[in-house]
Amino acid sequence: MLQRSRPCAAVLAVAALTALASASVRAADASDDLSNALGRDSEVTLHFRTYYFDRLNPGDVQNAAWAIGGWAGYRTGWIGNALRFGVVGYTSQRLWGPDDKGGTGLLAPPQEGYSTLGEAFVSLKLWEQVLSGGRFRVDEPEINPQDNRMTPVTYEGGSLSGMLGGVSYFGAYLDATKPRTSEKFIDFAQAAGITGASEPLWLIGVAGDPLKDLRLRLSSYYVPNVLSSTYGDATWLTTIAEGTRLRLGAQAMYQTSVGDDLLTGSSFSTYSAGIKADLMPGDATLTLAYQQTGRGSKYNTPYASWAGYTSMIVKDFDQAGQKAWMLGANYDFKNLNAPGFALNGAIVHGFDAINATTGAALQNWTEYDLTLDYRFNAPSWPAWARPFWIRGRAAHVDVGSDGVIDDYRIIVNYEWVFK
Repeated sequence: MLQRSRPCAAVLAVAALTALASASVRAADASDDLSNALGRDSEVTLHFRTYYFDRLNPGDVQNAAWAIGGWAGYRTGWIGNALRFGVVGYTSQRLWGPDDKGGTGLLAPPQEGYSTLGEAFVSLKLWEQVLSGGRFRVDEPEINPQDNRMTPVTYEGGSLSGMLGGVSYFGAYLDATKPRTSEKFIDFAQAAGITGASEPLWLIGVAGDPLKDLRLRLSSYYVPNVLSSTYGDATWLTTIAEGTRLRLGAQAMYQTSVGDDLLTGSSFSTYSAGIKADLMPGDATLTLAYQQTGRGSKYNTPYASWAGYTSMIVKDFDQAGQKAWMLGANYDFKNLNAPGFALNGAIVHGFDAINATTGAALQNWTEYDLTLDYRFNAPSWPAWARPFWIRGRAAHVDVGSDGVIDDYRIIVNYEWVFK
């Protein structure tokens, strides 16, 4: 593993924050504040998760495992209305999983359990702006937790967030990331599969509501000598009839290699753009979306999940030149004497994808997804049962002459929060 010779940004940030915050706490009525923040206003979270994953790929290659784990965390209240700290430990352990059927994303290769201190942070609040240092989650469109297996992606560094003039913002300097199945934090060159280099990530994001029911977001990240990527979207919600709403969305993203072009060994640039409409009569949602990616390269997502509208259970439909249509539907059964049940189905057809290097045409893809959720949130359930959430997912992908992919998942979550 590459070793970073420079001091860890998280360590420097935590040291600076602790020094600043200690002065703030001394100036406050420290005794009562500290007692309340560490006791009454603190929060302990225990999140249980078990996950069964079974995918059959072309050529009868199977990825299969059953894991158990989750996370446990502690977060203080605000000490002196200025200082907060928290820690979260993550784990995923094998219940079942043949060594020759790895690659599920539930366990470390080949099928090994793992545990790690994924979050350990200190935050300082000044005039409602929050400066944080250490290890923490980030939730921006392209740098995010990617929490669709056993444990999320987390990051290490420093961040500043808050709201100015009605616009929320998030800025960060991150010098390491913990991939989902890793016990270690690695730099962003390594995380992109690049050896012999060590690079940080700079991130900025803003979001706001310039008009009623109109939401705008813009986010951009930069990794020296590797990649620069920028994302923007707009969402507008309106009522078109009694009990029926319409939500329209548009997104655009652009990325390019930078500096020494370490990601692919040569310069590239590409884009992806999409439009989406959600018609919501009552408890149903009907979705139609279109996505298109530039021919210069597939849209690269080395650090987290892709933010495109056509990101499905198995495929993202973000190949070079690829165009994709999505048709989806969701229904919540709460008003049909079945509260807690929700059913979602979607079909995406992708076409015109090419090999960005040779220009040769690639196979068309069609993916069929089905998700059934049950949350124990009905009033008839006792309070202790209501945090339960059971999800079943199935996907079938036709990848043309390459064959088919069949993917099945069962996920159970239960979270206790003690305050």
